[in-house]
Amino acid sequence: MNMNTMAPMAWPSFNLVVRWGARLLSALILMGWGFFAVAHLVGNAESPSRPLVINDYLGLAMMFFSMVGLAMAWKWESWGGALTLAMVLFGALINWRVVVFPLTLVPITAILFLLSWWLNKPQTN
Repeated sequence: MNMNTMAPMAWPSFNLVVRWGARLLSALILMGWGFFAVAHLVGNAESPSRPLVINDYLGLAMMFFSMVGLAMAWKWESWGGALTLAMVLFGALINWRVVVFPLTLVPITAILFLLSWWLNKPQTN
């Protein structure tokens, strides 16, 4: 079958794939972090292995606000994606290990949200 003869709507558009790819990744990330947060609050978490320092608290805050950004991106792709990406970049300045896999999926998802916003914004001439 020749792909040129297929109806234009037979294949999903690139914009749709990017948007739902970002949403799927963000849902998986938010559910994963949500599970760990609930498990920490409900379970019998022990004291940390060392006293927490300011970088630890800043890293936790950056992770929290990056998760807020991923949730925001479902409604406001540009603001949520930008907030998430900014928080991950700031977190990487504090501790470079935040950009090691699997945490790399967080900035990738933010970039996908920003790409989706850019692809879907109205064209002006």
